[in-house]
Amino acid sequence: MKLLKTAQDRISIPLLVSAIIVAVVMMVGNHLMLDQIREEAVRQANRQQESSMMAFWEQMNRRGGHFHIDNGKMILGDYYVLNGDNEIPDKIFCITGSRATIFMGDTRIATNVLKEDGTRAIGTKLTGPAYDAVFREGIRYRGEANILGAPYFTAYDPIRDQNGKVIGALFVGVKQSEYLARYDRINVKIGVINGTLATIFVVCAIILGLNRKRAETEIKRQLNFQQQIMDTIPSPIFSKDAQGRYNLCNKAFQSYVGLSSDQLMGRSVFDLWQPDLARKYHDMDQEIIDAPGIQIYESQVNYADGSVRDVIFHKAALRDDDGVAQGLVGVILDITERKAVEEESRRIEAQKHHSRMIESLMIQLNHDLNTPLTPLFALIPMIRAKVSDPGVERMLEICQQCVNQIQGLAGKAFDLVRISSSRPRLIPVSLCAAAESALNEVAQPLAQRGVICCNAIPADLQVLGSAEQLTLLFKNLLSNAARYAAQNGKVIIGAELKDTEVEVSVQDDGIGLDQEQLSHVFDEFYKADAARHDLNTQGLGLAICRRIVANHEGKLWATSAGANSGTTMFFTLKQAGAPGDGRD
Repeated sequence: MKLLKTAQDRISIPLLVSAIIVAVVMMVGNHLMLDQIREEAVRQANRQQESSMMAFWEQMNRRGGHFHIDNGKMILGDYYVLNGDNEIPDKIFCITGSRATIFMGDTRIATNVLKEDGTRAIGTKLTGPAYDAVFREGIRYRGEANILGAPYFTAYDPIRDQNGKVIGALFVGVKQSEYLARYDRINVKIGVINGTLATIFVVCAIILGLNRKRAETEIKRQLNFQQQIMDTIPSPIFSKDAQGRYNLCNKAFQSYVGLSSDQLMGRSVFDLWQPDLARKYHDMDQEIIDAPGIQIYESQVNYADGSVRDVIFHKAALRDDDGVAQGLVGVILDITERKAVEEESRRIEAQKHHSRMIESLMIQLNHDLNTPLTPLFALIPMIRAKVSDPGVERMLEICQQCVNQIQGLAGKAFDLVRISSSRPRLIPVSLCAAAESALNEVAQPLAQRGVICCNAIPADLQVLGSAEQLTLLFKNLLSNAARYAAQNGKVIIGAELKDTEVEVSVQDDGIGLDQEQLSHVFDEFYKADAARHDLNTQGLGLAICRRIVANHEGKLWATSAGANSGTTMFFTLKQAGAPGDGRD
């Protein structure tokens, strides 16, 4: 017994020492890892503040281009008073999670930094290194700072007036205690885990030295733990012995096959799959058994629920110390969604390529058509001036109309392809200004028919849109109205706010449309009956309008009470500055 006890001590002491060493190494390693995690957290916090500051400047730039102080107030642009206006700091907090402040001089005039009593820290002063950097050196400050007694990760940018003088500052930051709370929780958890693992190692070493049965029980517990970990992994995992029989799998693999673990253990691919598929799997398994390395290949598999999934198999052989294969382990990665996304990306790219080709073709076609048309525009009037025969004069007039039609058709087709190739970037645009710009372009055809146009859109109404495309939209609608309005008639442009949308109308008092015409009026190359032989129309103007409104995520429609009752074209746009306008 004494010799047995001595032998047990000789076994237990080295095991115990080894366990302690392993535990210490793990604790040191985890400590180093935690230091790196904290460093990365600090770097991430600084990157967040840079991003928050960029968002802050973006919000400020939307409201004006310069700052100045007037009568003790900081003004952004021409009229936007920043003192006491906490809207922008609160929006930055909602977007980025960072606190934000606007300083006039070194005094907070708008902020969501809170004092101990929960009120905003309006009127408090900027101090410390940030004050020195911004107001004494005129540079920005990045780093840690103490704000109202709490350490923050911060970013400060100076605000300058038009003369370059520093008149204030912008601040974004986050409390270190809030930002590092997750790190602290991880630190506590890992400390607990380290202590638990160290205890387990020591206990296991004692158990191994004193009682093999207890060691076996612990090993079994660890195996159960590993199985639980495997079962939490969503990808199917399996292993086979040297004879190709399943000896381990997780729940995801059981769901894939449709059998329980007990039903799978000890069975081969020939027991589970059809002969041709089983032979394929067996040959692939044998290949990885016979040769070292990792086997990766893509395939389609039928899940037990009947779904067909695209997957990638990852397999590797399990070998003993002598390099003899004892089996293999495999993981099945489901790539069905990824392939669907890739296919959709390829489809979109093909559409873009097609659009670019069409646009390039239309550019070239427009150029090639205009090249021979240019001398015709110059020569036909000269020839008509020298012709006295009415018949020849009429033929030359028809030629002139055909030339005009070809040029108009090329230009309209080019406009349609150009606006259809990609969506514009939507920014706040004055709707009244876009309508006025279009009116200036169509003033001559309006005047030729004595048509008066009234622009009743409020001057301060802004929508989200492309100024170029909105001008083209109004131009086409007004050209259409000028053509079909009553002689010496009237066209009215109006706009009405409806929730977060603006409903725009262009109303004429002309020939009107029936129900069939209303259903086709926005189709490409469609012309109302009276215009089918009009060489001055191409049938593309309203189709271009439909594409422009679609680019602005709006709706376009027409109404008419019937023949000689006039027509009203309606379309909707998003109001700039309305909730959910998408600019944040």
